[in-house]
Amino acid sequence: MMRFQIIAHGCHFRVMFKTKGFSSNNSLKRRAVIVDAPDLPPEECEFYITNVGIADTDKVEMPNTQVKVDEIQIEGLYEDSEDELNDISLTDVKGIGKGSAENLNEQGISTLESLVSANPEELSKNISGVSLKMITEWQSSAKALLET
Repeated sequence: MMRFQIIAHGCHFRVMFKTKGFSSNNSLKRRAVIVDAPDLPPEECEFYITNVGIADTDKVEMPNTQVKVDEIQIEGLYEDSEDELNDISLTDVKGIGKGSAENLNEQGISTLESLVSANPEELSKNISGVSLKMITEWQSSAKALLET
């Protein structure tokens, strides 16, 4: 305990984060409290951790990230599309990092096509810490990558 107090007094700003539970759309509600600051009074604010990122409200929508090819006027952008599909890995899917890709590989999923065709309920049961909602979001992102 003594070591924490020494470190705490060496900081100019101290902020404490508290978990408040889940809101109606499963975004994680948090509270940040300014414990100590040289020129700020003790204050607190509420924020949410959502699928989109950090927001001040739990009412957020996933932005439509699809871009129509007709709107982009770049010559030769999609000439080698078949070769590029082979270069797309699972980590290119939004929300899948190195660890999640390794867990998917252990389940026999190593390509975007196998991810899209997989049963999301089975995957969520077999991979610890991955929800059914997350699997379906990965599958929709993989479909979007395959369509481009």
